[in-house]
Amino acid sequence: MRLLRDDSLDSGNARVGTRFWIYPQPPFIPGYEQPDRVWLSIQRDEIGDGPSDLSMYVADPLYQKQPYGFASLPPFGGARRAPIRPGPDRHFDNIDPTSRPFLAVHAYACVRFVLDIWQSYLGRRVRWFFDQTYPRLEIVPFVDWDNAQAGYGFLELGCSDIDGVIRPYALNFDTIAHEVGHLVMLSETGIPAATSADSDFFSFSEAFSDCVSLISFLHFDSAIDRLLRRTRGNLLLYNELNRFAETSPETQIRLATNFRRMSAVTREVHDRALPFVGAIFDTVVALYHRDLVAKGCADSRLLDLDLRKLAADEFDTFRQATADAFNTRPLYFKQALIAARDAVGTALAVSLKALDPSRLRIDQVARAVIAAADGATADMLEENFAWREIIGTR
Repeated sequence: MRLLRDDSLDSGNARVGTRFWIYPQPPFIPGYEQPDRVWLSIQRDEIGDGPSDLSMYVADPLYQKQPYGFASLPPFGGARRAPIRPGPDRHFDNIDPTSRPFLAVHAYACVRFVLDIWQSYLGRRVRWFFDQTYPRLEIVPFVDWDNAQAGYGFLELGCSDIDGVIRPYALNFDTIAHEVGHLVMLSETGIPAATSADSDFFSFSEAFSDCVSLISFLHFDSAIDRLLRRTRGNLLLYNELNRFAETSPETQIRLATNFRRMSAVTREVHDRALPFVGAIFDTVVALYHRDLVAKGCADSRLLDLDLRKLAADEFDTFRQATADAFNTRPLYFKQALIAARDAVGTALAVSLKALDPSRLRIDQVARAVIAAADGATADMLEENFAWREIIGTR
């Protein structure tokens, strides 16, 4: 996957792709004030002004635009701001991150970044579910509306207004990745002709999109480094991670560290999505832990414990042992997290084609994800889906 972070400018043809700035978290979050320079896999001669390419384009309204709905779909026909042009080197990292034009560039870069990741997991290009009508996705980077949505041919981003401070969702990677998750899922599963009263289609759509946000976030080197430094490598310790997550700026991690089981959820789609998201994150952490034990960086006894039930004294013992190993071998921790991320991300992506959107239930999705995984990943997924009461125990 050609997603590379580099803090120096390209000096020739040593790398292939196009440079952009992306904020892994919104810039008002402490620790994320500066964006990351990323290399997108698309080459410079494949990106036009806007930015735009064969899969997507930015349409930035000059004046106020109403959000799209059933009576209104793209393309946007009103007056637009001038399309953003790359620098003389055909890269887009020359745009001032504090400027209004940067909203268009950042929104495009986030969509392309997430699409690159999930196309890599799928092993093929995503064909938009609306491509018979619209060959390209329209990205609207700013609408005066406190919401963001993805739909038939479009992704549009509003803003929040807190005490008069406007915060565009175009600078919120989490929001954009979530919306791209909906588009990827619909493009792979198709749109159901109808859904029954007990269908989990919409709950799974929310769950999958949250997982896309989480796993895509973990593709930023700076985010992985910061997360591991904050926790001293202790992602495997649920008690600590929950305390960490309550106050941390990593919104994707806060969402995923939940203890919801199916017996406790309602029919509200976001609430019903939580056990699935939790099981996916549980599996990333379990695989990460397994790799650390294999490399001698964590106590092997943790393989036989239910980490959700660690007593305080047990927790402190294992925390210190892992922290000591992290101090001397931080690269092993990073490699373990990357491997776990990719194993689970691949299983999620590959499972989509096995789903029937018209008769989708969350337990069927879990079985499809398990079937798409290999070896230890499948075992961990099965164990965690069972604990969340998504599937029955054998």
